[in-house]
Amino acid sequence: MPKTYSISDAVKLLGKRENALVDALDKLTGTALLGGVAWGVADLLGWFDAKTEFVRLCHQLLVKAGEKRSGLSRYSASERLHAAHTVIVIVALFDALKQVDLPFKLRKIRLDKDGQRALVGLTSIFDGNSVLPCPSRPYELNLKALRDQYEQASREFLELLHDDAIWTRLSSQQQKKTDAALSRLHGRALLRYEELIRQLTVQYPELAFWLQSEHNAHVTAGLQRLEETLEATRVGAEPDERRRELSNHYRSALNQPIINTDQVPAGLEIPLTCDAYVDPDYQVCPMTEGARPALLASWFDIPARSDLHHYLAGYLTSPKAVTHPLVVLGDPGSGKSLLTKVLAARLPASDYFTVRIELRTAAAEADLHRQIDYGLSRALQENVTFAEMSRMAGDALPVVLLDGFDELLQATGVRQTDFLHRVQAFQRERSDLGKPVAVVVTSRISVSGGMQIPMNSDVLRLVPFTDANIKAWLDVWNAPNADYFAEHGLAPLPHEVVLDHRGLAAQPLLLLMLALYDAVDNALQRHHDSLGRVVLYEKLLSRFARREVDKDTHQDMADLDISVEYELARLSVVAFAMFQRGVQWVSDIAINEDMAALLNSGVAPSTHGIRTPLSEGDKVVGRFFFVQCARATRDETRLHTYEFLHATFGEFLVARFTWYVLNDLHKRESSGPRIIDGLPDDNLLCALLSFAPLTASTPVIEFLSELACGSNNRQELKSLVKRLLALSQVHRARSLDTYQPVNRAAPARYAIYSLNLVLLHVVLTRVCESSDIGIEDWSKLTMFWKGQLSNAEWRTLIESLYVRWENPPHVTLAIGTQLPETAEADRLAKRVSLREAALDARFTGDAAANEFKYAFEALPESRFDVEYATALIQLTSSPVPPDERAEHYLHWCDRYPDLVLQCLHRDVNVSPETLRLLAKAELGVSSQFIIQLCERIGRGGPDEALLDVFDDLQISRVNGGFAPQSRAGFEAPLLDAWLRLYEAGYRHPDHRHLDLRTVLTSVDYNRIAEFRPDLLFRAGTVAHEIGLFG
Repeated sequence: MPKTYSISDAVKLLGKRENALVDALDKLTGTALLGGVAWGVADLLGWFDAKTEFVRLCHQLLVKAGEKRSGLSRYSASERLHAAHTVIVIVALFDALKQVDLPFKLRKIRLDKDGQRALVGLTSIFDGNSVLPCPSRPYELNLKALRDQYEQASREFLELLHDDAIWTRLSSQQQKKTDAALSRLHGRALLRYEELIRQLTVQYPELAFWLQSEHNAHVTAGLQRLEETLEATRVGAEPDERRRELSNHYRSALNQPIINTDQVPAGLEIPLTCDAYVDPDYQVCPMTEGARPALLASWFDIPARSDLHHYLAGYLTSPKAVTHPLVVLGDPGSGKSLLTKVLAARLPASDYFTVRIELRTAAAEADLHRQIDYGLSRALQENVTFAEMSRMAGDALPVVLLDGFDELLQATGVRQTDFLHRVQAFQRERSDLGKPVAVVVTSRISVSGGMQIPMNSDVLRLVPFTDANIKAWLDVWNAPNADYFAEHGLAPLPHEVVLDHRGLAAQPLLLLMLALYDAVDNALQRHHDSLGRVVLYEKLLSRFARREVDKDTHQDMADLDISVEYELARLSVVAFAMFQRGVQWVSDIAINEDMAALLNSGVAPSTHGIRTPLSEGDKVVGRFFFVQCARATRDETRLHTYEFLHATFGEFLVARFTWYVLNDLHKRESSGPRIIDGLPDDNLLCALLSFAPLTASTPVIEFLSELACGSNNRQELKSLVKRLLALSQVHRARSLDTYQPVNRAAPARYAIYSLNLVLLHVVLTRVCESSDIGIEDWSKLTMFWKGQLSNAEWRTLIESLYVRWENPPHVTLAIGTQLPETAEADRLAKRVSLREAALDARFTGDAAANEFKYAFEALPESRFDVEYATALIQLTSSPVPPDERAEHYLHWCDRYPDLVLQCLHRDVNVSPETLRLLAKAELGVSSQFIIQLCERIGRGGPDEALLDVFDDLQISRVNGGFAPQSRAGFEAPLLDAWLRLYEAGYRHPDHRHLDLRTVLTSVDYNRIAEFRPDLLFRAGTVAHEIGLFG
């Protein structure tokens, strides 16, 4: 944690040259400040009694200290600022107390040990535990934290006062006045604090950046405002010659183009780093327990800010800078490395001794000291150590920029989860030596999950470019190229066009790629309305591949096209190397092995003019700036890994190469008559598609679908895929067996190849029957797949390929179309009973099947069948919309009438219309249905509609009474219902089938007396009222 300053520490630090002031304060506080002994709460309360003089002396101390900042080191200036803030917090509280006229002396409050413990909130302020502003927290939150501390202190003090004997000696009016005054103390203290802070920022400008009191949304370039800000708060002297050389070395990067000019058309101006580096928006928060900065979702609730220069200025002048590393995270191509270059160039050499180390160039096995020494010597081109330079740095604060921790991990494959803790230990060691150092570490965000980030360290995420960032960058791009555009008849690139491709433009390097693509013939602008993803990626990659090929060799158009295709094939092998291994980056060793197995095995074209295939990964992809190369050194061996700046590039290349190989196979199979119908040579396709399911990447499937939509030979390709699927389970010798990107057993490769062929067929047809592909039993085939795939592979498959049962064992398959997923009962495989399915699940141990088995085990033995289980679930599940529930009643009423009646009995929301429809079914003639209908009548519901339903039943009477078989069933409920209607004021109209008189004269009262004797009295009363018996 950063060092804390008590009021004693602060006064001693600020008053080193002001002995008279310090002595006066010490005398005022009873020698508690400088006496070297711990002061107690009673001493503190005495200080409050002398508050006017205490405030006056503290004000003088702050003014004197502010006037004598020159000659301080950068860190000493930050220490003084920290101490000054401690004094400000306390002075604000004293000033607030000056406005309170207490009717007693605070020192007269008698404090026992419990009382002293009760004032922990007050003493913590004087102990130096007051909330220190930090750049990662907005000004409003800084104020809230301090307000809470003031409030706790005043609340504790008031509670203590209530329990003290002095309180009882106060009059009632004095008590009310004191209560009101102390209750408002925290608000007054906070207002005074804000006034004092504004005054203090005049003497300590960097305090404004600690407080983060301004939110500047203006987009700036090259961190220029950071340099201006830090120059305004400069306290150090001019650097010596060696540090000036180091600073000049870093500053020279500002005047370099952001990429090599040999990668662009002649005459096109590449902006300089100082202009092209647009300060990105960012998010920042302190590391806490449970925080997961590697997960994008963890950043959703953290606001993005647009004042990067503001934050960095505050951070580098704050105490936390020398106790915790600042961790900067971002996506590939987000500008992490460029940020460290610009930061190294912008930090004033007078106040900062900056060292930037590209971790990929330093020895991975070396300790941090040697890695920093290496970076320093590399920059100065001479042997020099960080310790030596630090001693010569004078007042400047050392700042170490460790760029590319993710590259160190990727290239070496060595776990270094404690790297940041070692960085913090290094900071602690340097502070102990009196040479504090600030450290900034950059890493790709997805790799940060393997980093142990010290608690309370600031974690900063560079967010993708906003629309304002994109517009600012395009302004920088268009301005210097105005003449080039005019000479070539081109229009500047408008941001409206670029925003249509925000997925790419949000990363600075990929935005540059779009700009370069458009700079040739306005290709992006001319087609942006109709430019699909496949066409855009095809044109982007082909254009850059063509430029690289044509730069080395000048060929005719035909040879050039073949060379470009081969260049893209090599990039595709790199993409497949990542796809097959399930990773986002791959080593040059793996690329070399894959290249040798695939493209040096008779696949590379032999046309005149094509360059010899290169064996080293660096020569294959190193010249494409949209492929990032991570380098590191371990045991004096250079290690490399490669990654696409945008993962979608790799996914497109996987889909493109798959499509290319499939079409190439079709061309070879259909080129002229075949005398002997031999087996198709699908060795390359099998090699590519037998290690990982294509559904492992949703974009790959989407790209394939888009490629298929634009194809004019889909029918021929479908026939070819069907033929390949039929042969996929037949053992054949393969010519590319040396291609082994991952270890997979032979059955797994058979399963994955057949699975990918099915996917290709579905992609070509959108919707198809399994029988169309020649699959006789879908269940058996999918069980084979499931047995060979990992859980993750299986899950992505069943979430990507939609299946609907039409005519078992055949199914309907689709990609990109959500098909109805419910199975009709008449389409189930009748040969398998639920009991057999349960036995099968128990035997195989299939996890999914046993989940269903567990649910079905609750069924009664006599009802252990699928249809009853379905009916039970549909009729009893809740909540269900009334209309849907009614459909379920009508669907199952004939097959399971007892179950429907049970559910109706509990359903108070069933509509009369549903009851009317049920009355027409066989269910309607049952006594139980009539009983339930009667139970609903006369209870304040839709009685007229219910009586209509009852009339439709046409209850028959025999010899003046109801049929004998009905008397034991519905007579009592019927009588009860009609009596309820009468008692509620209802009178039956003439058109009703059964009126009250008819019911009263038709029921068997002897029978009713056995079950409902209470009805006899009610019936007699009503009969008398209507004059039934004269």
